[in-house]
Amino acid sequence: MRHLLHAAASLVVTLSPFATDVAYSQTTYPIKNIRVIVPSPTGGPSDIVARLIGDKLAQAFGKQVVIDNRTGASQVIGTHIVAKAEPDGYTLLQAAANMAINVINVPDLPYDTIKDFAPISMTHATPYVLVVSGQSPLKTLPELLKLAKASPAKITYGASGTGSPHELATLLMAQMVGGIPGMTGVQYKGSTPAHPDIIANRITFMFDPLAASSPHIRGGLMRALAVSTPQRNPSFPDVPTVAESGVPGYDFSSWGGMLAPAGTPRAVVQKLNAEIGKALDMPDIRKRFSDMGLVTRPSTPEEFSKFVQAEIARWRGVMAKKP
Repeated sequence: MRHLLHAAASLVVTLSPFATDVAYSQTTYPIKNIRVIVPSPTGGPSDIVARLIGDKLAQAFGKQVVIDNRTGASQVIGTHIVAKAEPDGYTLLQAAANMAINVINVPDLPYDTIKDFAPISMTHATPYVLVVSGQSPLKTLPELLKLAKASPAKITYGASGTGSPHELATLLMAQMVGGIPGMTGVQYKGSTPAHPDIIANRITFMFDPLAASSPHIRGGLMRALAVSTPQRNPSFPDVPTVAESGVPGYDFSSWGGMLAPAGTPRAVVQKLNAEIGKALDMPDIRKRFSDMGLVTRPSTPEEFSKFVQAEIARWRGVMAKKP
């Protein structure tokens, strides 16, 4: 009997670190401040979303949530920091669509996009809108497509680098109408630098985040021909969708979501997922997102994981057919 008691005591000692870790993950997290890495500059959608959600997490957890902008290399630098961080739930990533696109466009990524991260939740979708100058003679998307098919060399479109959402939205549309080889992409460092050329009618069109273009659309400096989502946008109910305008099935939006390093305890991921979901359902958050032209989009970790994998496959196919 004494031997059995000693064995039982040894077993308790052996298992207690694991049991403590499980209990710690489930009941005591977080015990210190949380850092959210944003791999893009301050003031952009990812940064604002991270700060809004971070404030709600701080209120829920009673701990500070620090937003740390680590920019550069198409968001690879900040993303890599999280991939190599301790998987304890205290270093998180506010990712954007580049997460999936970089797999295709960036050779020798220093991390594995699927294996090195634990998806927590999607946070938002970013609708895009196809805009032309308010001075442009083009009034509808069918008119633009007709001109592009007849004289593609005359067509220029704005983008912000190979594989940027602006370019992917354009390539997807062109491929879905049978291809429009010969259009010229004009590269800018983001949406804002392209706006003067769109407004002055120096480039033909651009797919742009609705939040970025909406002030110019309302002011008459730009004309919205179509929104990129399957449904019309409530802020611009008179603007048809691309799908309604001659490209059936067209669906494009950028997106964002929160991830942790792979190996983060499941209980921590679930706790973060639940609080992010609560935050995204709060009326003040929904209004702030709507004001920015964003759509709240919470998900389960499993849904987010499948979504990222589907995005990689989708855009790999589109980029493979690039003229």
